[in-house]
Amino acid sequence: MTKILASFMALAIFASVARAQPAVSLLIDHGYPSTGSLNLGPVLAQVAAKKGTFHFGSTYDTYEADQSWSTSVFTTFYKHVVSENGCKWDATEPTQGVSDLTECLACQQFATTNGNTFRGHNTFWHSQTPSWLPGSFSASQLTGTIIPQHVQQDVQGMGPSVTSWDVVNEVVGDGVSNGMTPLQCVQNKGDWPTVTADGSGTPLVTDLSFIYAAFNTAFKYAGNSTRLAVNDYKRAQSTGGQDAKTACVISLIQNIQQNTDIPYNRLAVGFQSHLTASTGGFYTKQALATTFSTLASLGVSAMITEMDIELASDSSAYLRYQAAIWGDYLDACLYASNCFEFINWDPRDDLSWRGTAAAATLFDSNGNPKPPPTRSRRAFRIITLLYVVWYQCLHYYWNQHDYYHRDNYIKQLLEFHYDVVLDHDRTRTGPDALGTVWRNRMDGIHHLPVSPPYYYQCL
Repeated sequence: MTKILASFMALAIFASVARAQPAVSLLIDHGYPSTGSLNLGPVLAQVAAKKGTFHFGSTYDTYEADQSWSTSVFTTFYKHVVSENGCKWDATEPTQGVSDLTECLACQQFATTNGNTFRGHNTFWHSQTPSWLPGSFSASQLTGTIIPQHVQQDVQGMGPSVTSWDVVNEVVGDGVSNGMTPLQCVQNKGDWPTVTADGSGTPLVTDLSFIYAAFNTAFKYAGNSTRLAVNDYKRAQSTGGQDAKTACVISLIQNIQQNTDIPYNRLAVGFQSHLTASTGGFYTKQALATTFSTLASLGVSAMITEMDIELASDSSAYLRYQAAIWGDYLDACLYASNCFEFINWDPRDDLSWRGTAAAATLFDSNGNPKPPPTRSRRAFRIITLLYVVWYQCLHYYWNQHDYYHRDNYIKQLLEFHYDVVLDHDRTRTGPDALGTVWRNRMDGIHHLPVSPPYYYQCL
């Protein structure tokens, strides 16, 4: 492994995330170029090699208008595919008992053709169900036949290479409180099948057997390394912080394990992360780290599954704010020992479920990377992807402070970033300027440097 990872510690210094106002400091403010190659493939491969596995991608459906752009961006930038709608129940079983994986398989084939991996979303959700559901089925019919049959059709039909499945999607209520049991957390949702129809108030399945049925079936037919997830959100910030809904989701995943005997290392929690760039609209990196650590202590994976960030406007200030929040979430995932998938929900603004005006994705409606006019986030994200992996390694291997080797490393690390990651704009004034800024700021992070032998173990 070359020195590639070590140059990216710069994000810790230069990408400070605003908590109350859209004013941030990004790498382009300190000499990094705002143009260059958008090819993340080699970078993601380096990250995966360090973490064991890592998948970074977005949603795709075959009927999206600009297929040439999709092919390009899923070849050079996104390397992991989720079908936004093609694997949901209304698409895969429009007629009871008849599996139709046409669109789901087509999206998987698109992923394979373009050198991407593929994850499944989802086998059970109270929404986007076929016309024959909810119907007038009994609880025992649902848990004994209908749900297991559908999950088997999806999971077995898509094969063992699927990296993860959202086995159940959005099953925990928004009005939960601390101390609720897993069953109470799910009943708080008030949607089918705990009731006969969404919001009906008439009980149907009065326990968690429908969730156990889905997970037991998925585990039986999934690949040996496929992770099986509870995927959920929180109204303002999505799940992920220290709040009652996140506590409910963690309690639910423990309950699933206890009642199915599925090993914890095959289970996952998906944090949707539909955010807003405003005070209270997202979690801090530390809050995410704490939640991910709680899951890691159980052996459960954490995933960012539906990341987008709605903006009040598409002004430069808000786009920069968005970039910094995105960096923190990616940062938290990369730093966590148990976070291996990061999905950006919808690849560009005009395809976003939140509407074009929300400017909620990584690319604008013309397919250009943000933020304009500098198009600088490509450099920001490349560095975000890599620095935490090296930082985690140093954290593990640190031994003693060695400021001499630290400072000598700075210039060559920055130059290496220019030479290897960004193949264009090799301006030698950039690394020199950044080296000065770095040196001026190192005093605040004296806990990071390690002795020379440990540098090389992390490269």
